Amino acid sequence: MIEITNRDIDPKNVFDLLKKESSGSIVFHYAVVRAKESGKKTLSLNFKVKGDLEGEMMDLERDLRKKWPVEDVLLIRRIGELAVGNIISLAAASAQHRNAAFGLCQEAIDRFKKMHHIHKDEIFED
Repeated sequence: MIEITNRDIDPKNVFDLLKKESSGSIVFHYAVVRAKESGKKTLSLNFKVKGDLEGEMMDLERDLRKKWPVEDVLLIRRIGELAVGNIISLAAASAQHRNAAFGLCQEAIDRFKKMHHIHKDEIFED
């Protein structure tokens, strides 16, 4: 499942979104806005969609499901202006074994960073 949203990602609710009937491992990775980037104090980040972000995320989900033996996948990306500490994205997987769940999340995180259809503007103090 994929989701693109301008609303907060609530960690308490995402667990219930994953199928997990046959899973022995569930992994969640949340990327958050950090307070400093390259030695500068960050005020916020602004994420804008540039093109077919939904299609790109659907392709990512399909690729991950083909490669990793998991029961379910959940990928969420925030758009809009986010403050320090806000959740930017979520990669989650449920699987019978931890290696698949961790591996899928690691690959999803790496590929989130390389997405073509989302643009990040950093707003710094000064």
